[in-house]
Amino acid sequence: MFLTDFNDNNQQKVVLALGYFDCLHIGHKRLVLTAKLMAEKAGALSGVFTFSNNPGNLLKKKNKLINTFEERLVILEKLGVDAVFFTEFTRDFMSISAEQFLQLLKEKNVVGVVCGFDYTFGKMSFGNVKMLKDFCEENDIMFSMVDMVGFDGEKASATLVKEFLIDGDMVKVNQCLGHRYFMTGKVCHGHGVGSKQVYPTANIKIAQDKLYPKLGVYAGEVNVDNSVYKCVINVGNRPTFDDDVDNIEVYIIDYKGDLYGKDITVYFSKYIREIKKFSDAQQLKEQISCDIEVAKCIK
Repeated sequence: MFLTDFNDNNQQKVVLALGYFDCLHIGHKRLVLTAKLMAEKAGALSGVFTFSNNPGNLLKKKNKLINTFEERLVILEKLGVDAVFFTEFTRDFMSISAEQFLQLLKEKNVVGVVCGFDYTFGKMSFGNVKMLKDFCEENDIMFSMVDMVGFDGEKASATLVKEFLIDGDMVKVNQCLGHRYFMTGKVCHGHGVGSKQVYPTANIKIAQDKLYPKLGVYAGEVNVDNSVYKCVINVGNRPTFDDDVDNIEVYIIDYKGDLYGKDITVYFSKYIREIKKFSDAQQLKEQISCDIEVAKCIK
């Protein structure tokens, strides 16, 4: 898979899946699969268009991302996408009219387009599916619209995934995404209290725009140097030690080694319990021992 700036020239024929793709849920994956099949028939590349930054920052919305740009690239590569066309969401991009956006598609050697049933584009979201379809027919560009993909009685969407994340319902999050929710970050030094008094944990520095799930303790798995271990994940503060800063802290079961400076990926499987303040470190250690046993049993 290769990356290409949407502003650059593209010489290879491409079938492009269009959308915001702030995460890759089961509805988005239907788009990607459709684009791949269309591209195979056309002898073209399968591509996905997405933003490399968080549009919410420009729009002054408190909009955290389910998947950062880097995380989306990992998922798209696993899905077998040939190319990712990216651009930064700027005021200039916001001002592009629907007609101008369509001309850009034509200039990028796009031979096929795939979108969702409610896709909009251009300034003030003026462009819609009918406009896109008419443009494709006029310019001999293949077109496919993907109908709504439902989940839990609603439309599968980033909004729905965020609701599940806020509730801590990691089972539904993972089902709606079609893969486990994950965080990737570099292991950094914490206060060292855990390694001395309780259990040695890895503190992970997460991208600022990343959306955290409900604060609490989770069972999951972690990928370290391409090896997978079960783990217990603490999302939030550490009230037992009067630490009120929310962070991501992971105890990796049966791991021995130095993690500092390593990039690791943590996969969330299930919410275990809320964060509590214990009377002392020993009581906390006993609770974490119970959490570890729970995490070992979760597949």
